[in-house]
Amino acid sequence: MRSFYLILALSILSSFSFAQKEISDSSIFIPSIGIHYGYHFTTGELANQYGNCNAIGTDFNLKFKNQFILGLGFEYFFSDNVKNEIPYFKDIVNDHGYIIDGNGQYAEVFLYHRGFNVQIFTGYQFNFLSPNPNSGPFIQIGTGLMQYKTRIENPEMTAPQINGENKKMYDRLTNGLSLTQFIGYRYLGARNLTNLYAGFEFTQAFVQNRRTYNADYNENTKLSYTAIMYSFKIGWIIPIYSKAPKKYYYY
Repeated sequence: MRSFYLILALSILSSFSFAQKEISDSSIFIPSIGIHYGYHFTTGELANQYGNCNAIGTDFNLKFKNQFILGLGFEYFFSDNVKNEIPYFKDIVNDHGYIIDGNGQYAEVFLYHRGFNVQIFTGYQFNFLSPNPNSGPFIQIGTGLMQYKTRIENPEMTAPQINGENKKMYDRLTNGLSLTQFIGYRYLGARNLTNLYAGFEFTQAFVQNRRTYNADYNENTKLSYTAIMYSFKIGWIIPIYSKAPKKYYYY
């Protein structure tokens, strides 16, 4: 049993040593999974409706030996920063500005900003100002789909005016083609806990409201516009290193 644990420990150390040697010596093919946090600053119509928001996301990334990058990413963004709440339910509130629920009471209503961006991206890994050929500054561009809306919560669902299918008249569901540009710095080593990246992202989404009827909109409301976000992101990378080749000795 002791021999088994000794062999297992040596195998793990050998794998780390192999990865460290390869990382340090030359550019190698590295598949990886990334997890990140971001903070989005919004401008224009998106800022008028929601303001800034938080984001968490993940991606699957392939860095090739020639330093080119290809990947697929998903990001979920969220906040309770919903602006101009009063017009949302202008046609169903009483004189005091409250919705009356099915029990004849003032309904509790909470509004949140929720959305996502899914995209495919490509890029290039530079290796100047880096400790090894697989680390350093990098750039990426991507395209995909962005979607967001106002999440409407009515605890215990006591107000039928804003629940079920009726909710769709007020949630402002919006989506469209998104484009992103990213510039940052990435460090890749042999130990997962130290594999990190950080950088800045610029996103433009050519969006349109997708509801056939919006109860709160008026003639000045923009149904199509360009949603713009500036973001700072920091992430943790989990590389999937190949195993060291087995050596056979004959006597």
